[in-house]
Amino acid sequence: MEKKSSFYDNKLVLKPWGYEYVVYRNSNHLCVTLLNIDYNKTTSLHCHPLKKSGFILLNGKALFQLGLRKKNTELHSSPSKRMMARGLFHSLKSVSKEGLLALEFETPVNKNDLVRFKDSYGREKKPYEG
Repeated sequence: MEKKSSFYDNKLVLKPWGYEYVVYRNSNHLCVTLLNIDYNKTTSLHCHPLKKSGFILLNGKALFQLGLRKKNTELHSSPSKRMMARGLFHSLKSVSKEGLLALEFETPVNKNDLVRFKDSYGREKKPYEG
């Protein structure tokens, strides 16, 4: 029987844009997730009504969409960080040929605090997979 740690999930969650892996979880206070986003792939345009989140780019370049309008974007290169306010719709697109590697920080911890507005992979209105 596999022993489950209270600090990480010890499982890779495959996504249509790449994968994620929880590297640290402190009860309900903080979750740190490693995101690997393939070249030219984008996460859903989504928000978290109850939690704050932020990203540290470790390798590659990301195009952030902020809000519902496609015109409101920011290009970030590693190493850099970007914080997200509660309820701000956002998405990340990898614009590096080698893909994008980032850490996502969330507080409080609630993977189901997710509202998808738009998704290139047909996941609108679907809950968190993982």
